[in-house]
Amino acid sequence: MYGQFNNGMRTPADNDFVAQLHGVGAGFFRLFAIARHEGRDFGNGDVAGGEPVAIVSQDLADSYYGGHALGQTIAIEQPDDAVAKARIVGVVGSTYQHGPLQPRQPVVYVPLAQMPIPAMAVFRQMESLRFALRVHGNPVDWQAGVRTALAEIAPGQPIARLRTMRSIVEQTTAAARLNLLLIGVFAALALLLAVAGLYAVMAVVVASREREFGVRLALGAQPSRLARLVLRGGLGQVAQGLAIGTAAALGLSQALSNLTMVMLGRVAGLDLAAVLGVCAALAASGVLACLLPAWRAGRVPPMRALRGE
Repeated sequence: MYGQFNNGMRTPADNDFVAQLHGVGAGFFRLFAIARHEGRDFGNGDVAGGEPVAIVSQDLADSYYGGHALGQTIAIEQPDDAVAKARIVGVVGSTYQHGPLQPRQPVVYVPLAQMPIPAMAVFRQMESLRFALRVHGNPVDWQAGVRTALAEIAPGQPIARLRTMRSIVEQTTAAARLNLLLIGVFAALALLLAVAGLYAVMAVVVASREREFGVRLALGAQPSRLARLVLRGGLGQVAQGLAIGTAAALGLSQALSNLTMVMLGRVAGLDLAAVLGVCAALAASGVLACLLPAWRAGRVPPMRALRGE
């Protein structure tokens, strides 16, 4: 079970910041596969009346505690202007609460049993608490059983919505997936136009040098040698284009990193694997565009070329 809202926080050095406050139940991090980087998970001893404890996200620990949040305290402002202090007992991986295209926010997790009464009242006013279950098999098949079990345990507890995590993720990432699809379609069209343009250029080059190729064949040149000659010329153009494009990508990587920092709240550096993959795909496309003109260069009829036809 968990809930959340944005709240003012303060470090021991009196650095104020705003973070999401999550009240979570036992097994929350294991259930959602959130990696624990330091410290411990919440245990059975983290109950009301016990020592107040908290777990923070890695980006919060890095930004406000210099990467050393474990064992320090965090002050949490309450809706009634009171301040609750908790000891940080763990650091977990950072997550994107509202999808991959939204800025990532620091998160503070506290045991739901230790949630201060004013904060819990805000939880109940803003939104319903949520329960999450991990099941085996198709989650849709479990919905009726979950409703029945809850009705037996708490007949007066209504269920507002019962959704699978897949549907939540799909809804959250729908805009991002649509953008990626459009980018992929336009990129494929651009690649197709580039291949068609390179093929047209190489076809014109071969047609303009047809007499030369015919004479070479008549003098004993091997067709494969002429094909390699044309192919080498086409790949030379591809190599020049790749060199210029790679240099431009390297030059613009810093500007793109600054843009992603403003839009997404994180730095997206140059992905070397992606650059190499794009270069390999463009090189392969260039080879395919040059193959047919190169094959035609080695198949020019020598007699037709010598007659000047």
